[in-house]
Amino acid sequence: MMNRRYQGQGLPDSPRIAVISNDAIGNFVAATPVMQLLRTNFPGCHMTYFGGTRVSELADASDLFEAWFELHGSHPGAVAQRLTREVGVYDLVVNMERDFVAKFAAMALVGQNGYVSGPCLREDARGDLEYPADPQGDLARDMEWISEEITTKYPFLESGFICEIVCRMAYLKGQVPKYKLPSADPGRDIPDVLISTSASLPEKLWPTSNWVEALSSLKASGVSVGLLGAKPKDQSKYWKGSDLESELVDLQLVEDLRGTLTMPQVVGALALAKSVLTLDNGILHLAVAGGADVGITGQG
Repeated sequence: MMNRRYQGQGLPDSPRIAVISNDAIGNFVAATPVMQLLRTNFPGCHMTYFGGTRVSELADASDLFEAWFELHGSHPGAVAQRLTREVGVYDLVVNMERDFVAKFAAMALVGQNGYVSGPCLREDARGDLEYPADPQGDLARDMEWISEEITTKYPFLESGFICEIVCRMAYLKGQVPKYKLPSADPGRDIPDVLISTSASLPEKLWPTSNWVEALSSLKASGVSVGLLGAKPKDQSKYWKGSDLESELVDLQLVEDLRGTLTMPQVVGALALAKSVLTLDNGILHLAVAGGADVGITGQG
């Protein structure tokens, strides 16, 4: 049987559900409302999250799924063998990503009898599986999700919130929940302000002079500042801005917390801080999810 698009069909009792996301903090955060609503729509389901090592600490501590699989970061051939050997197929696959590995995994995981929502390769892997000829399929094909008219074009949406879009394209019913992240006691005193100065793209960075000016002003006012981020030796592998971090530490403008906290402890620390100053990066998503008082820097 050909791969089938999910359009609200009934699933077996205690269905097996797979959720595919990218290997980034923000993507994991965005997946949490989707997984919660899947739980509501399919009580008793067995859910597996497919992500990557960058979010492993969050995935290990989360109670939203029974298992998680390291999809990103390995050779596609090795991933294909592991998918077949370790996880089998699912009744419903919800893929939130458009890259080839995610679409390939969606094709492999849905097997011959399951349903798929989101990007997916055709069974012969020669092109993408077509979306349904219905309003949800039109939304998936549209791609202009930042349009101010999106709720007018698609009345089943109440907002342009990406998590709501994914949920409605998967025909899930009910109110879209808030983010849900595992949180842990950081086990130490937290500075008044926590900052994060690195990002995935250079255009997201804030000039060094701006950071120095802002942090010098805070220091002069007696405000303590802590710097969040990956361990210095790992930061430059995935993110831009590691040189700036080192400069701020050398200038004694920040307390260096990089790599000293687990991800759940970072979530806990963000909730304890008086304020968070960050770029458009993973720390921003964690802070917003935890309800922190967030200030966002901009380029220039």
